[in-house]
Parts: sequence; C-alpha cells; structure tokens
Amino acid sequence: MKYEFVSASEDSRLDHVGSYRRRLPVSLDRMYENALDWQHLPFQHSSSFSAIDCLDYGGWGWRATVTSVQGGGASTSLLELMLDRDARCWITRNLEGPNVGAEIWTHVFVVSERVLDIVVDFFVPDVPKTARDKVGMAYANAYENLYDEDVAMMTERQRQLDQRLDGINRGEKIELGIADGLELPLQVTLSGRRFVLNRLSDEGAGLPENWVVYPAQCPHQLGPLGEVPLVEGTVRCPWHGYVFDVTTGACVSGSHCQFGEVPQVLLSDAEVTLCWKALS
Repeated sequence: MKYEFVSASEDSRLDHVGSYRRRLPVSLDRMYENALDWQHLPFQHSSSFSAIDCLDYGGWGWRATVTSVQGGGASTSLLELMLDRDARCWITRNLEGPNVGAEIWTHVFVVSERVLDIVVDFFVPDVPKTARDKVGMAYANAYENLYDEDVAMMTERQRQLDQRLDGINRGEKIELGIADGLELPLQVTLSGRRFVLNRLSDEGAGLPENWVVYPAQCPHQLGPLGEVPLVEGTVRCPWHGYVFDVTTGACVSGSHCQFGEVPQVLLSDAEVTLCWKALS
C-alpha cells in the first residue's frame, strides 16, 4: 500500500477526521517547491481543479480562489497555504466556500536526501463522530490521487535538474537524414540538452523557415514539452499551462520566462542537420 490512513483517535479534537501517511521519493527542496506551486493545480490536477485565481503569494505561501471539480459539478473556495520551513510543515486553510473552516496540516520528515515521510492531518468542523472515518477516508483518497500526480512531476523535475549541463559545444552538430523521411516531432540531444524538431506545416519540407527547434523542457520548471502538440506555432506546458511561441521562444501566456538558445536547422540537398550558431 502506497499510503496509510489513520483514523482520528477517540480523545482527539472533535474536528480531527483522520491522518494520511506516505513515503515520497523526493527531496525537501522539491517538496517545498511543490507546496508553493499554486499554478500547477488546474493543469497537473485537472480532474480535481478547473481554475485558480491567485490573490497573493510569496515565500510564506499563497492565497487563491480555487474552483474544484466535484461529481460533475463545480464549487469555489478561498484557500490559503502557509509554509513554516523551520517546523517543516504547511497548513492549508479553507477560508470561504464548501467545508469552510477546514484545515489540512502537512508535516515532513527527512529520511534521506531524496526520501521523505509525510504526515497529513485533516481537520473538518462540525463532522459527527460517527462520520469522521468516512470523511477522513475521502480526504485521504483525494490526497492519494494528488500525490500520485505530484510525485511524477517532482521526480521528473529532479531528473532534469540532475542532467542539466552548463556548457555548449559550438562545434557539435547532428545529421538527422532526409527531410521527408523524418518522423516528426523528433526529439534530439545536442550538447547534452534535449530539443524537439518539428515543422510549422506539412508543406515546404525544403524551406528552412518552416522548420522549428525548441526545448523539450519548459524553461519555467522543466515541464515536458517533448510530447505536447504543436498548435498554430505554439506549445503549452502540461504542468502549469505556460504557452510559448516556438519561432521566437517568447511566452505568450503572460509570463516573463522564455526559451534559451536553441540549435539552428541547416538544409542541404534535403538533408537536415542541427548545429549551434557560431558566436560573432
């Protein structure tokens, strides 16, 4: 079993409906990063959240209006997450909306550099004693789904951080073959960095301006861009919804981040080659 649900004890606070415990293969840095990351909720957890409007955020946490998906319907709550790094815990409070007054306390215990134990306590006001286990189990099941999705994101981000290289070998190039014979989109590696080669349209395989190269990882938090579709010259990160113009590298969804340097496409006798631009 990936997690443990612990019922509220007989002598606990009346509104304590249970606890959730789980071991996670992530570092403390990735865990704090995830807790503060309000933007990913409607994208990474689209089955639970449909929208979020952040009112305030910082190193202390965040406060936002969140629209949740519940049994085909939707409800809106005002949530606040407060992070206490010294205590290695954060508290998520429901300030307005369904289950107003509910609090979720998450404590983190470091097992090793990249292994954590978490204990999450659920406090929900006005729950009859006989219903506490049912309500607590519902919260634990919801957290099981959320952490399944978050662990995948956190471990992939850590993998990408571990593989990043600072240097670019300007003399490196890669010959990919005949243009019409390439199966696109095509992921390639140059100077230890992964990129996606694609075309803006199916026509004009011999036109350099029709070819685009962009990073396989989002510049925001290294989310996966390699498998997402190219739509009207843009790609959208599935983790946070950032949208990028692949011809300019600019974020067109409101963020200031943008793609870094990408290789150029050379076409010679229908052969496609990727290489770095020489510095002048």
